[in-house]
Amino acid sequence: MSRHHFSKAGYISAMKRSLFILAMIAMLFSGLPSTGICKTVVLFIGGWGMTDTQMESFSSSVPESRKVKYLLPESTSELVRPWHCADLIYKYIKKNRLADEDLIFVSFSHGGTVAQWLLKAHPELHVKKLILVGAPIGGYKFVPPNNYFSNSFPKDLPIYVIAGNKGQDVWFLRHENDGVVDLDSALDIPDQNLKDFAIFYADHAELKKDPEVQARISQWLDLHQEPDTNMLAENNARLNASTDISRFINSPNKIAN
Repeated sequence: MSRHHFSKAGYISAMKRSLFILAMIAMLFSGLPSTGICKTVVLFIGGWGMTDTQMESFSSSVPESRKVKYLLPESTSELVRPWHCADLIYKYIKKNRLADEDLIFVSFSHGGTVAQWLLKAHPELHVKKLILVGAPIGGYKFVPPNNYFSNSFPKDLPIYVIAGNKGQDVWFLRHENDGVVDLDSALDIPDQNLKDFAIFYADHAELKKDPEVQARISQWLDLHQEPDTNMLAENNARLNASTDISRFINSPNKIAN
């Protein structure tokens, strides 16, 4: 009887010692420096009034495991304050523990304005590149200069731009436009930041669902995945042959072809 009691007590004592050793090992490894290896997460930022369905189409070039999607508020009182929307996105990033990850922003339309405010307010974020699609970075023709629109970006941030030129004669836009944003505004990116751009014969709404746009986004993301071959088909046929490209001839960038 006493021997049985001794065995049980010894077993409990051994278990306590084992748990203590495991706890010490865990503490030791938790104190080691981080390897600094981060995964790359693609954050899609929607534009003014973008729906869930439209966001799904816009972000379809990236698998679900590699992306997060953020739709801007529906309230106009919030949308007209891009600094407020930027703060909402930052809270979303922090809440989802993305602040320490390598991020790539893909922003559509007004989402590009919000992304600029976010990058200005939080330079500590690890943003590897920014892809802008139909974003009015340079503002509008008759809007007076103000801090709402700005092309001030971190000097080392690579920026890629997609714009449309299937436009119309609108009083607040310059001649070449997509019906909502003109080319001068979309391409108003500092030379030190602009790495590449592509112009498609598409209007503003078409840019967020065009397979060729999605293919170009996938190419620039360079996530080591091959786009579907049919996403690149008939690229030349979509380009407006009458586009005035004289101001881009000396640029290291190019029109989509």
